[in-house]
Amino acid sequence: MGCYGEICPCEKPAPNTKRCIDNRELICSTEEQLLDQFPDCKELLEQYTDALHIESQLECEADFERGFRLGASIMLDILNE
Repeated sequence: MGCYGEICPCEKPAPNTKRCIDNRELICSTEEQLLDQFPDCKELLEQYTDALHIESQLECEADFERGFRLGASIMLDILNE
């Protein structure tokens, strides 16, 4: 996905907080349950999760850009005073 020079905001993995670990475990167990109940939907589930990952990356990039612009705007305000 998009990078800003050498900065790729989506490359850094999620923190290993309890909340993140619990969420990843929930995702894995839910996927396993879905595939157990609907084994013929594996390809459809993969397409769905791929689309979610792309959407998440796009949101991450947009958040990074907004944050960067805000930080630059604050710096310009400070320098112009």
